[in-house]
Amino acid sequence: MKESRRRFGRRIAVGALTIAGGAPCLRAATRLAVQRVTIARLQVTRSVEDNLSRMRPAFAQAKNDKASWLLFPEGMLSGYTGDFDQRLVAGAFSECASLAKENRVTALIGTSWKNADGTVENQVRMVGAQGKVIGAYAKRCLTYGDAEWARPGTGDLVFSANGIRFGALICNDLWVTPGFTDGPDPRLSLQQSRQGAQVIFQAIHSGSSQKYRSYHESNLFTRAAEAKCPIVTCNAFAKPAVNATSGVVGTNFEYLVALPRDREAVETVEFTPAAGG
Repeated sequence: MKESRRRFGRRIAVGALTIAGGAPCLRAATRLAVQRVTIARLQVTRSVEDNLSRMRPAFAQAKNDKASWLLFPEGMLSGYTGDFDQRLVAGAFSECASLAKENRVTALIGTSWKNADGTVENQVRMVGAQGKVIGAYAKRCLTYGDAEWARPGTGDLVFSANGIRFGALICNDLWVTPGFTDGPDPRLSLQQSRQGAQVIFQAIHSGSSQKYRSYHESNLFTRAAEAKCPIVTCNAFAKPAVNATSGVVGTNFEYLVALPRDREAVETVEFTPAAGG
């Protein structure tokens, strides 16, 4: 835990310095209070219990670091798959809700989820610091692989917690990678911004093929600048290194905070929400 606290202090210092020196928010002159988010960039397996065992310490670290938010990768709970046991996933999610309440943190949890009608969605399920479900966002821009087992999501793009409005996106929703989907690109991050999102959280499971890294990261810079709000990203770890960096992307075409790409990392960082309205 000593090492965890040391990393936290370093990341906070870097993030706060960069944010303070970054471009001013274009929505209004008012600067909002800095918020803390624990980014749990973990390996995702097909075992619900194994995944849950990796998640539990992240909740405790979020509490220790006084974070208001906890972000997990795409498919973190169930595994990035359509072949899962819904009863196991639902039970594990109930434990996550209890952990969110116990540790007073709003958690964004990537997981596959089976609906009452039998359809499956690739979701980020959101539970607040009171242990109550805030909502669920389902991936809309499915890759060819996703489309084999999931249906495209519908519903809300923007949610509220911790005094701000926020959007959630899942991996390809943001960058609509050529060769992995037919498109078109709905520019969901811009839609969320126009609906009042002050920060966007992106859960990712993009793998390790480095030929996509420049596309992924330059696309992130463009989306954050266009939306005029920060984007907080969390990618599932894949050896030897992921092809999209986890961290905080600012509105001036840069990472304000970047986590290492070549290892698992659970670190608490800061972001400044865009002014509302």
